[in-house]
Amino acid sequence: MNNYQKLEKMDRALRMMEDLKNSQVAMVEKSSKLQMDAMEFNFSDMEKNMGELFSRFNETLDTINAEIERFEIKRNKFEEKHGLDKEEELSSGSN
Repeated sequence: MNNYQKLEKMDRALRMMEDLKNSQVAMVEKSSKLQMDAMEFNFSDMEKNMGELFSRFNETLDTINAEIERFEIKRNKFEEKHGLDKEEELSSGSN
């Protein structure tokens, strides 16, 4: 696998992590909404459980965000180290 292919694979991984993040955001929002609904319905068990899920989902979202940030830095350093950012500038400049 050449460096350009590795960079493409890194970009694909970043897209998957972003997708995972979006899914996790939806889970955070839904668990929060369900917790609020449980408060209105006076369903204490559901309120407690949805609150616990919200906390777990939110922690996972923090983990995903941190990993995306770390991986983007690593990917960008790889791209710069191998001059792949210059190749892209050259090919886009010739269009």
